Amino acid sequence: MDYAVTAELAPPAEVVELDALQQEGIAAVLDRHLALVEGVSGPGDGDIDILDYRITVHLTGASVVLALDAPSLLAAEEAAASVLDELIGESEVLTGWSVAHSEVRITEDEFNQRLAAASDINEELEAAVEEALETSAEPAMDAEHWRVRLTQLAPQLRAFEASAFGADPDTHALAAGALIHAVRVVTDEIFYDELALAVNNATVADAVGLLVLEELPPCYDHRYDAFFARALLLSSAAVAVRLTEPNWTPPRTVAEALALRLVVNEARVVLEAAELMSWDDSETVFAAFAGQAFGDTDQDELYEVDLPLSEDAEPEVAEQVSKVEAELRARGVAFDQWFIPRDGNPGRHPYFGSL
Repeated sequence: MDYAVTAELAPPAEVVELDALQQEGIAAVLDRHLALVEGVSGPGDGDIDILDYRITVHLTGASVVLALDAPSLLAAEEAAASVLDELIGESEVLTGWSVAHSEVRITEDEFNQRLAAASDINEELEAAVEEALETSAEPAMDAEHWRVRLTQLAPQLRAFEASAFGADPDTHALAAGALIHAVRVVTDEIFYDELALAVNNATVADAVGLLVLEELPPCYDHRYDAFFARALLLSSAAVAVRLTEPNWTPPRTVAEALALRLVVNEARVVLEAAELMSWDDSETVFAAFAGQAFGDTDQDELYEVDLPLSEDAEPEVAEQVSKVEAELRARGVAFDQWFIPRDGNPGRHPYFGSL
């Protein structure tokens, strides 16, 4: 059974925040050590394989996601703890670091097996299942800390003038900083979702507990697999780079527009969660931004499609599916057009040629 174990590693108590150089160093050390680990001893004579891993280093520590093939949830958690404890113990750079928190994300198969085996699902088990499926949270910070953090990030958004978010300078700084912060969050979340889809050989339509891909137009949920997630990551990277350039280039593809939409949504989430801007207020602020940022790439209509656009559609809706697909294709927003440039420039990443 495949499991994804998420662990939060904490630096020594005397370390308040990791600077950019320290973050890169810690990421390199973790990557170098984890790349050498193929598996660990499991219960009995069995072995537990390490299928993949993801590392995210932030101001207050590091998040490590390990994908394991283990006989049980408990075995997966114990194996992950063993790997990380040994890694910390063997590295001088990580002296004083510790595993502050870890959780196992169960697969849909494991969830269903437990549900079928249980004759009486009590509140304690339900709470445990919900906790296992919850997403990782940002390190806790108060509103003033977030204000300072986002204001520091704001200058990195060079592609837009202050007027893009309205006249209030403070609003501009918060919105700009939130966008830059959101780029990091969305990037990490796409990495995590890609891993979850890959280890389960699943699509968004089948998966449980994803972080960001579920925010894409639901009509194509059955098309969002790990291969798609990698392509979307490349599109989001292109958009992220252009946000930091002196002059803005609107999304060249539907995929880039959707990636930018994910970043905007996450920026609004962090502003509301930090109690720096209400959801209604951020809607007004980012509506002004969207008017300048998205150009003529319209993806809103994709969210209005209320049925799965699948080739295996039931006979009673097959005709309607074909009609909707034809309409989307005529507007250039059908799924197989998402990674095709719309600006007349044929240049694009070679990876998209395999889609």
